[in-house]
Amino acid sequence: MEFEKVLTRRVSARKYTGRMPSDEEIQKVIDAALLAPIVRWHKLHLSVVTSLDAMSIAEIAADEIFGRPDSPVKMPRPYLYNAPVWIILSGKKYDESENPQAKLMNDNLFWNVGSIIENMELQATALGLASCGINTTVVAMRDRPDVKKAVGIPEGYDALASVILGYADAEYPERKVKPELIPMSFVK
Repeated sequence: MEFEKVLTRRVSARKYTGRMPSDEEIQKVIDAALLAPIVRWHKLHLSVVTSLDAMSIAEIAADEIFGRPDSPVKMPRPYLYNAPVWIILSGKKYDESENPQAKLMNDNLFWNVGSIIENMELQATALGLASCGINTTVVAMRDRPDVKKAVGIPEGYDALASVILGYADAEYPERKVKPELIPMSFVK
């Protein structure tokens, strides 16, 4: 698929058929993550989750936060939208009390995370797969070592971002550029 077409076809899909992408397709999405600009001093880890049991554990944890009647943010369940693949990017943050450069290094970590997630989403689109960045289940794991373990996150690492993959169970129109979404300044 031509690159501009990939950009206009990439959407955050929230309806999935449940059909599993092939191992080759999943590997190509992982390879795209590894081709993102990555600062080598960061300790990162990818967990590729296809276990419905592991996904259910994470959804239950998310429900404990976002499904409560007093929750300031209401999110519909299922949080992973029945996608058959969930890729979680985790990392080891630097202790800011031990290293004067740690804040700078942690800030840089999130720049890397965005690049990695976007690479995976663009590759998924190029392959004809649907994708969506997911935050609810990532937030739910923050203080839950049991959930982190269930989804393959190494001890001492935090979930930073995630993306789901699969085949869309809905048609999504080609997107148009909308300059009103982000105000701009040009300095010449």
